[in-house]
Amino acid sequence: MNAVIALEELLGLPPRQLRGTLPLRRPRGRRARDAVVEPTGRHQRWGDESQSVRHALGKLDADWHDLANPRPLTYRAQMHVGPQGEEAVMRVTRVLKGGPGGATRMLYVTRYACLSQAPLLTMAHGCRLARFSGDTDTGIAAFEFALHRPIGAGELILTEFGIRFPPRQTDRFMEIRAYEGMRDLVLETSFNAAYTPIRCQAYYHPSPALPLRVLRESTGAAVNGEFQYIHLNPTPGIYGIRWE
Repeated sequence: MNAVIALEELLGLPPRQLRGTLPLRRPRGRRARDAVVEPTGRHQRWGDESQSVRHALGKLDADWHDLANPRPLTYRAQMHVGPQGEEAVMRVTRVLKGGPGGATRMLYVTRYACLSQAPLLTMAHGCRLARFSGDTDTGIAAFEFALHRPIGAGELILTEFGIRFPPRQTDRFMEIRAYEGMRDLVLETSFNAAYTPIRCQAYYHPSPALPLRVLRESTGAAVNGEFQYIHLNPTPGIYGIRWE
């Protein structure tokens, strides 16, 4: 592994570009024993898809611990919905705080209804796309963004990126996973003028295996082309917006 790192430096390649092509390492030592219990239950918030998420992270030389470093303090997700009610474009803004040892990258994991082709990055601020890992069977996608500059422990940074989804996104919902330490989250949907939803709901559930609870609802003319939900100091779990 040290030799591969040295090769990356000699060839002037982005960090982890060569390491990302290596097969997953066999777990050894204390961390391998501790890994039976995932940190703070992050795997539980993905339910049956946790193995696919773990595999996608592994391709980026990452694991569950890396999802929390740097830690999102503020998480704003803005979805634009197309004329048929499909998810079209997502814009994500996050204020991040460096953990112990600081950080040089951040990870973003999501799921698409169909992953026939890679999503298209439309813009980025404070970061740049380094690598992408996707699973066509489950629709799980993991993005590795290199921060524009390394941040130290406790340091804050603002990042923003936009993603155009692959075609045929028919789920008609958006959701994010809130982890420990998040201070506020903002979910927003805007709808194409040709598509008028009859109902929008914001919802929460601790994990996919537990019942969903509706937090806010708008119907008919009250939607008026957009729907928004804001939560301060959110309880860890899954937050989302769905529409009909």
